[in-house]
Amino acid sequence: MKHMHVTGCGRSGTTLLVEMMRSSFKCSGDSAHERSILFPPPTNPSVYISKCPGEVGLLAPLLDADNDLYGVHIYRDPRSVICSIHGKATECYATNFPSWKKAQVAAGRLRSHPRFLEIRYEQLIENPDSIQGVIESALPFLERRGCFSSYHERARPSEDAVQALNGFRRVDPGRMDSWKNHLPRVKEQLARHPEMADMLIELGYENDHSWTGQLSDVASGNFRAWEDECTNLFKKFDRWQRKKRRLHKRLTLLRRKGTTSGLP
Repeated sequence: MKHMHVTGCGRSGTTLLVEMMRSSFKCSGDSAHERSILFPPPTNPSVYISKCPGEVGLLAPLLDADNDLYGVHIYRDPRSVICSIHGKATECYATNFPSWKKAQVAAGRLRSHPRFLEIRYEQLIENPDSIQGVIESALPFLERRGCFSSYHERARPSEDAVQALNGFRRVDPGRMDSWKNHLPRVKEQLARHPEMADMLIELGYENDHSWTGQLSDVASGNFRAWEDECTNLFKKFDRWQRKKRRLHKRLTLLRRKGTTSGLP
């Protein structure tokens, strides 16, 4: 079984990419919307696709343990990520810059891995069919059944996926710079996390710091994020402990199946 797992910081396009892939490639199994990589596929399909945001850091030991696992990381301009709103909580922003940075740091450790692929959200939106070709080259076992640019004609997203997408529609490149409509939010996050400006340059989103000039006359604020509302320190620790136990269990199962490669 070839298992592709799509992940990235929340609000980076994981749902869109998965809907494109499952509607444009032949997959004999997939998760309905989100399924953690810590849980094995419910069946044993020949080609399986799953996705769960926030799991870039879990990929490394599982890629080493399972030779049929492929990690797909999608990343996006952090200004757009921190200004994005999830359909389940429209009264606040979804996530903060540290979550985006955590995913990028974890991805940086995997870029040389032969079964790890990175997709830039903006390139996916601007030229979906070209990115589909990149994915096919990296994952040659995939069989095409349609183009990414026309995925909306075939996709049948779940209700949860439609919520995450803030409505199901064709690809719209005009929404890429929507962060410019949320400059107070950008100014607040930049003040809290000034390293964002340098990381934008490192990733090629900006050539220098001159873009910050548009924030000079903008009043900042103190904005809530969904991830702040639904987690606190105790809950985060409890979730980390549960993920650690599940990771151990998953690796143990892989060892028993004989798919490991020199794990301790």
